[in-house]
Amino acid sequence: MSWAFVRREWGAVTFVLTVLVGMVAVPVALYFTNVGPSPVTGPAITTASSARASGVTSPTPTPTKSP
Repeated sequence: MSWAFVRREWGAVTFVLTVLVGMVAVPVALYFTNVGPSPVTGPAITTASSARASGVTSPTPTPTKSP
């Protein structure tokens, strides 16, 4: 590969080099992320809720007398 080609097509060369580095870096990162002495645990999410009275009251209709 000549330097004139690299100077002329630096965007394409950079893209290809980035893809090649990513093809190596991503699997290595995933491997080292999953190699641990402890099992993978998820966040503790509680889904139970208690019934609570709302502070908002709905207006009661007032009776009207008809003439």
